[in-house]
Amino acid sequence: MSLWDKRLSSSIFALATLVVLLAPWLFGAWEAWWFWPFVTAIAATGTLGCVRLALGGLRHSQAALGSFAFGLLAALAPFLIYALIRSLAAPVSLDAERSFMLQLTPLILGFVIVLQFDARQVRRLGLLIAVNLFLLGSYGLVNHYFFGNTRVLWEAGYAQYQIGYARATGTYYCPDHFSGLMELAVALGLGLLLDRNQARRLRAGGAALVALGVWGVLASRSRGGGLTLLVLAAGVLIWGLAQWRPRAALKLRLGLLLSVALMVVALALFGGNYVKRFKEYPWSWEKIELSERYQMTMGALRGWQSAPWFGIGPGMHQNLWPHFAASADGNRKLGVRPKYPNTGYHSYEAHNDWAQFLEEYGLTGLVLFLVMLGGLGRGLYRGWRRELRERRYEQYAPTGRQHHALTLAALLAAGAFCFHSFGDFNLQIPATVWLLATLIALPLALIAQEQPMRNRRDRLKAEGC
Repeated sequence: MSLWDKRLSSSIFALATLVVLLAPWLFGAWEAWWFWPFVTAIAATGTLGCVRLALGGLRHSQAALGSFAFGLLAALAPFLIYALIRSLAAPVSLDAERSFMLQLTPLILGFVIVLQFDARQVRRLGLLIAVNLFLLGSYGLVNHYFFGNTRVLWEAGYAQYQIGYARATGTYYCPDHFSGLMELAVALGLGLLLDRNQARRLRAGGAALVALGVWGVLASRSRGGGLTLLVLAAGVLIWGLAQWRPRAALKLRLGLLLSVALMVVALALFGGNYVKRFKEYPWSWEKIELSERYQMTMGALRGWQSAPWFGIGPGMHQNLWPHFAASADGNRKLGVRPKYPNTGYHSYEAHNDWAQFLEEYGLTGLVLFLVMLGGLGRGLYRGWRRELRERRYEQYAPTGRQHHALTLAALLAAGAFCFHSFGDFNLQIPATVWLLATLIALPLALIAQEQPMRNRRDRLKAEGC
């Protein structure tokens, strides 16, 4: 590696790490004065990556990246092109730009990691993220139990979240978004804990991160977060125990089911305000219809029905909310008022990422987005499956692979957010999106780099060499 190549590599790593680690500490980069500087940093990271490619860098992994990287690009490019066209056509340019940047910047960050990071940098950033999530969770719990969440960092917090429930907010203003951050901590901790290739100290650190993350979710009193913990447990049952012999895996699954059941019973008996929040949820259909979240979701779906194929435009939910807020049972000509006019509040976000995405990008955008997710999921599943096959071939002895903890963390995190996004807008928080993209990209970088070596080994085995 030449001196210039080394300097470029170090600069790319430093910029990407700065974004991923610092953004959650600055209110999730939600406000424009935090969001755009981080977007600039990501753009600079991508630019340096292009310069390095042009100068012939990446000798350490060039052979490995070929078909894998182009496969990912083929899955990502159609949606990005479509999102760019739709954002340019949107009537409110600033909101459309932000929406498009929320789609583009995590993909730039992820692609830089896949193309530019070597194995040492991937492992280092993974550990830094784990430590950072532990610090973020610790801050949230200290701020909750000792200071009553009266402030978020140096700014005043929102008092309504503390009335009756006392909900932890961490470095985010909203407890539900702090819960989403802690769900990522649980996913990464489970990856470290369950990977038998990891050293004991790292697995112990993973256990501590899981405990802290679960504690953070419970302290946030997020109902969606609590249900997402069950989704994470289900993910462990499906993906997390692939390295164990079948009999041992069965025992661990039964133990996990028993532990989750005991935890649910303990929460039901001693959960206090958390159980109170679940009980006060509008479980009956009549009460659900009255809830603002349901009405915001239905408003978003009414907006989608007005432009089903291409959507109303990126970032346009908040601008066109007055047009779609009222329920569809009103009739202007007959003088019939809608049952739910929804004039008492304004929906800036739909509290349902899937419904808002469908509204703004249409069915075409959703299909292309799912194709993109399928491409990413296929890459992760390839690495997970490869580890499983080699474990079986080697009679469940260690394989020496380095990506399994991150692969498992990415699968769990993606599953958790696909579920939680039906009831909240965590994927509108820039720092959370960038962190999730990084957790997905890190294992993909390792899977891509090790692929040719493993394929060569497989061919040799098949030939009897």
